[in-house]
Amino acid sequence: MIAGFPKSYSWVVSGAFLLLAGSLPLRAMDEETAKTIADLKAQMQSLMDEVKKLKSQQNVDSPTARLRPPSDDQEKKKTEAPPLNPHPIGYTPFLTPQVREQTSMEEAIEGTTEFAPKPEQQGQMNLPMVDVSENGLIFRSEDNHHMVRLGGLLQLDDREFVDAGTTDMSKFLIRRARPYVSGYFYDDWEYRFAPEFALSSPNATSYQTTIADAYINYDTVDEIQVQAGKFTVPVGLEMLTPAAFLPFSERSLTSNLIPNRDLGVMAHGSLFSYKLSWAAMVGAGARNDTVQSGLDYGSGPVGYFRLYSQPFRGEMGVPEELRGLHLGVGGSIGWQSQNSSISSSNLFQNYSTDGGNTFLSFPNGLGVQGEVWRISPQVYYNYGPFECWAEFTAEQQGVNTAGVYGSSGGGFTNYQTTAWNVQVDWVITGEVATLGGIVPDKPLDFTKGDIGAWELSLRYDGLAAGANMFRPIEQGGLGISQTESATGVNGASIALNWYINRIVRLGLTMEYNAFTGGGAQGTVVENNELGFITRLQLLY
Repeated sequence: MIAGFPKSYSWVVSGAFLLLAGSLPLRAMDEETAKTIADLKAQMQSLMDEVKKLKSQQNVDSPTARLRPPSDDQEKKKTEAPPLNPHPIGYTPFLTPQVREQTSMEEAIEGTTEFAPKPEQQGQMNLPMVDVSENGLIFRSEDNHHMVRLGGLLQLDDREFVDAGTTDMSKFLIRRARPYVSGYFYDDWEYRFAPEFALSSPNATSYQTTIADAYINYDTVDEIQVQAGKFTVPVGLEMLTPAAFLPFSERSLTSNLIPNRDLGVMAHGSLFSYKLSWAAMVGAGARNDTVQSGLDYGSGPVGYFRLYSQPFRGEMGVPEELRGLHLGVGGSIGWQSQNSSISSSNLFQNYSTDGGNTFLSFPNGLGVQGEVWRISPQVYYNYGPFECWAEFTAEQQGVNTAGVYGSSGGGFTNYQTTAWNVQVDWVITGEVATLGGIVPDKPLDFTKGDIGAWELSLRYDGLAAGANMFRPIEQGGLGISQTESATGVNGASIALNWYINRIVRLGLTMEYNAFTGGGAQGTVVENNELGFITRLQLLY
């Protein structure tokens, strides 16, 4: 290379200078010679202009070029809408491609056990090392092989009930206060830690502190990953959907039959071009529907499993309307041993309505013993601003009633419970509806007339407790009162949500639950439940 010129042009420039130098000693030139030299100079000037043009093009991507003010074309590229995420793990509008590049690690999305794809966190050498935005506070290493993200979830509720059977049903409360730190190191090691400062359940009488999530996931290939710690069990579709993304204030009645979190080890991954997600976990065993778990009480391990398929994913030969169909099945099985030293409150979670009020209480002194299993088939579908899902769950739990207070006799028995829910969502303002949440295309801005995103949701659900739960202990039952607890419930809910921007959401849920049985004065089941739950949510 000569004087920084490309090699392909160096011989032309050198030859031009030699010809020019050879012409200098001439004292007199005829007209033809002068014309030749003039043409040569013109050609050389044209060549120099071309070389400068090529050199400037080469410098556009150079380190020094980044320090210069961007051109109009460069500014236009920055403001153009980015392409959709090409990675087939599952698009969710809450995590745009740019955010995925920055965060990599989130809670489970799209009803799977997968995390954000690895390619987006590699090769991005020009990302900021410290970034404060609506996506959280992010610290990143210069080579982008390590990242820490800080954020949090806050949910503030006003709950009002008509003809409430107890005085503590209507209240203001902090439903969830969950700061978190998540990220990755050495590319393949992902982690999340999230303490919880809130109520163990909406009808609890005191605030507690616990660990909602604490796990590490090794993700080197998509087909098989390994995760260990405390996290959501791979069983129910609705339970795997993060609480911040649920359209209703509380999960449906099916959540009463599924553990929320457990402590254990899980293998999971995606197969067949991400058409099938699978997970298998061995956990310590936890009571249903609460994050207040994570202790191994020695009652015996429980195995969890889940298969979740999107059969028409990426299939161009099928109608576009079919590509949003998802089919799944989850469940668990275990054999538990009796341990009389464990409190019943650590083994059983009382059943609650959609409004968060207990309608069935397990007796004190009840212990686990024998086989426990549950099965949960599910279907989910989304297309544009519409989504719907249906889920059915059945549970059988082996128990020992010999320690139930005030009883005589008792021993080994079991109970069964079934529950179901059907739900339909419509994003009125047209944004894409997914299990990964909704982000308004146009956040609230009164000066521009933008109104954010609006969502309308409908749900029907129900639960039926097995007859053995209400038989006397002497007859092999659990001895639960049929007047102080309901034997079943059918509920209907409607929710209207306003997504003001990516961070702030305001929602109203109206729910009605009709009890079978019950009727005891001064209890939740004295009257059918009609409630209005207003929630302000901040997700950062």
